[in-house]
Amino acid sequence: MRPTTIKELGCLHDSDLLSVLYDTSGDTGWSIRLTILCPDDMGYAPWDGKLLVLSAINVERSNYAVCGVAGSETFDHAYPGVSEALRKGAMKGSKVDLHFNFEFTITLISGSRLEVICQDLQIEASP
Repeated sequence: MRPTTIKELGCLHDSDLLSVLYDTSGDTGWSIRLTILCPDDMGYAPWDGKLLVLSAINVERSNYAVCGVAGSETFDHAYPGVSEALRKGAMKGSKVDLHFNFEFTITLISGSRLEVICQDLQIEASP
């Protein structure tokens, strides 16, 4: 695994989302892992044709709205920021303005949408 950025996630357009896993087994916090299959011609050489595991680590808050479809799911867009409602939920009960390292939203072709606020974002590529 290596650190990644929200900007780098923009390269995932038209990649297939194979699975979403909420991992609650960690002692230090929950994580969300997405398994992604990139097309051979995606235009980003390090990921062309690769199987990726994207991990949002130490998730503070997340919202996943799923639009059920038959067949595979495809990435549309990844961008920085989350809805105001999710941000307010993450801040609820805090007496200070908390800082989160990553706040991002992923939209999928089906209309599904994943919002995440987390402390770390890492990716692993396999041939």
